[in-house]
Amino acid sequence: MRLFNSEALATVRPSLKRVRDRVLPQSCFFCGDSSDETVCAPCAADLPRLAQQVCPRCQLDAANGEVCGRCLKKPPIWEHLVAEWRYDFPLDKAMVSAKYHHAFAIYRWAAAQRNAWPFAVNATLIPVPLAELRLQSRGYNQAQLIAEEMAKRFDLKIDESAVIRIRETDIQQRLTWMERRKNVRSAFVATRSFAGDSVVLIDDVLTTGATLNSLAQTLLDAGATRVDAFVLARVLPIRRRDRVAKFGQLRA
Repeated sequence: MRLFNSEALATVRPSLKRVRDRVLPQSCFFCGDSSDETVCAPCAADLPRLAQQVCPRCQLDAANGEVCGRCLKKPPIWEHLVAEWRYDFPLDKAMVSAKYHHAFAIYRWAAAQRNAWPFAVNATLIPVPLAELRLQSRGYNQAQLIAEEMAKRFDLKIDESAVIRIRETDIQQRLTWMERRKNVRSAFVATRSFAGDSVVLIDDVLTTGATLNSLAQTLLDAGATRVDAFVLARVLPIRRRDRVAKFGQLRA
């Protein structure tokens, strides 16, 4: 028997939240101070942001917010990218904790920070899939958790089984930028037709874009008319001289 209908639940939910917060007070993930939310307002305001004027395709600095020279020369497979923050301290700590240590409240909080959905409301959310062995080991896919939070907030649809990863790949963090591209090449396959569909890829962090590019190409090959991408954090590219110092040779 259903004790509450949806209207009744909507009425009592604010009261339940107040009771929960009083009985089980939260502390801010970053500073530890008492907070009504997972992240307190001062810490949220201090999180690293991207530049005000960014390229709509890669979210890196661009004059007047227009498509940058890099994307004009070699455009990504996806059309439009949205990133909420810059991947830097202390946000990197939160992303690692959520990805590997079950700090899922970060994903719920992050979804609540977005007031409007930046893509088509009829688009299908596709979380970046994990390989089966990695999924079994971790027990969850962080991209799917983010997609679920966005779907709940904006009443969107998810299809987490429409694309699968068909081979294990090395962990991207261990690889150079060029090696990352080779690592995910032909790593995905669509399990259905996407003819006429608009798709939004979902992931936690974007570094080189190699994974999203490979996945976007798979979806376009399956008939998708448009592929966009949404990530919580964007890594800024390593500078050329730093790449030389790190890898001992120039990398594209």
